[in-house]
Amino acid sequence: MTEPEQEDPYLLAIEETFNRRRGAPHLLSPRDWALADAWRRDGVPLRLVLQGIENCFDAFERRAPGPRRINSLSYCRQEVLGLHDLYVRLHGVEAGRPTAGAEGTAEAAPALAKHLGRLVRRLREAATAASTDGRDALVGTLAEMAAEVRRLRKGLSSAPGDPAAVEAALARLDATLLEKAGALFSAEEQRAIDAAVDQALGAGAGKMTGAGLAATRAAARARRIRQIARLPRLSLFD
Repeated sequence: MTEPEQEDPYLLAIEETFNRRRGAPHLLSPRDWALADAWRRDGVPLRLVLQGIENCFDAFERRAPGPRRINSLSYCRQEVLGLHDLYVRLHGVEAGRPTAGAEGTAEAAPALAKHLGRLVRRLREAATAASTDGRDALVGTLAEMAAEVRRLRKGLSSAPGDPAAVEAALARLDATLLEKAGALFSAEEQRAIDAAVDQALGAGAGKMTGAGLAATRAAARARRIRQIARLPRLSLFD
């Protein structure tokens, strides 16, 4: 691959994320560059590639703590492909294209189960963080959400996994989690969140329509609540 191609923002983001998670500088091999470029040419969204890299390093660090490192981007290939397959299936349904039927949804089940298991771990980690931060009332809510996600995961063993249905269920749980978490903040914290949202919107708020401003404000408020309470986003795609 030529130097200009390696300077493509898509490829540079992959290199930066891989090296950041690896914890030591590492020159990607020609084969790794070719793999990253293949993802780019195949239209794999960058955020899915980066999520796949993060997922692989998270799993590797749990299994093999210590000085061992991942030395090739190829280690992340299957995770990225699995995420992209779920993404294509989900967006195909949203666009009204025919689904792959029972066989296709059955093929998606292992990837769905893997990601739902990851969400359960993140909810448990968030519960631990909430307890450490003195937000004991939030611990119970996070435990409830973890139980609901486990039920979703268990359901995959008795019925093929439909990514669209799973994502819709996760979206409902995520909205409930945000609502309950937001209600637990003190009045002072609520004012601080609103002030931070107003500052983030800045002068751009005056250029938005009423509906656009409301949606943008709600999204900004949700991000701020997640940051403060260290909440995971309940979705197939981080």
